[in-house]
Amino acid sequence: MSEHIHHYTSDDLSLTQAHSYTLLLQVDENRFSYAVIDGKQLLDWAENHPVDELRDPKQLRDILTANYKQVVTGLHGTGFTLLPSSLFDTERVADAARLLDVSDDEEVSAEVLDNQNIIVYKINEALTRATKDLDNQKTVYSNAGWIKAIADARPADADIYLDMGNGMVSILNFKDTRLRFYNTFKFNNHEELAYFCALVCSELAIKPEDARLIISGDINDTDGYFTYLQGFFGEVTLNALQVLNLPQNIPSHKILALAALSLCALSEEN
Repeated sequence: MSEHIHHYTSDDLSLTQAHSYTLLLQVDENRFSYAVIDGKQLLDWAENHPVDELRDPKQLRDILTANYKQVVTGLHGTGFTLLPSSLFDTERVADAARLLDVSDDEEVSAEVLDNQNIIVYKINEALTRATKDLDNQKTVYSNAGWIKAIADARPADADIYLDMGNGMVSILNFKDTRLRFYNTFKFNNHEELAYFCALVCSELAIKPEDARLIISGDINDTDGYFTYLQGFFGEVTLNALQVLNLPQNIPSHKILALAALSLCALSEEN
């Protein structure tokens, strides 16, 4: 796993045409990644920039201050809970927030995750301050697009999806194509990652030898995390799902969670 900034810029990128582009941002407490897209075409991509660059753009001033058609910002939640849509009342978000132990420097947001679930999550106020000056902005939960992209692919019951980056892993499972499990975990090494995967398998009553782990994010099929998981689970593979048109030198699994934020933009336009 790497802390390097990966970068791609298409020859087609022209910020004078930004009014027809969408800027995708995925932001956590310390870092952010971005992509500029035109429809489904990737024009620019970079990851692991410091959040201070959002607050006071220098290196990325041209990218971050262009006049985009839309900016979709996925903010990392420091805690969340899922509630059935049928039981959710928008006027009682504060009641749901009590489940999250919200501190003075956190805000609470709620949004539709799919047609059965509402996600209520808390965000560090520093993130909302860092992104508050972006125009034409839609803010969503950071993994909202990733969850939608996988749901749309009609996953099998034994498929367990992982998205990894910056010492965090999100784990997702569906049953009969309906969301069955979603959670995030911090991990420090191969053993902890395998432990959380095994814990999820146990909770879902899926035998490890029957589980298919499908992984996106900061991982390759040659690194130690990947090969270690292969020793415990039936199948371990990189996620080949592609929601944008990508050049051949960008593996789709590396950019999936960020690219999938484009689905949140499309859902608003349709």
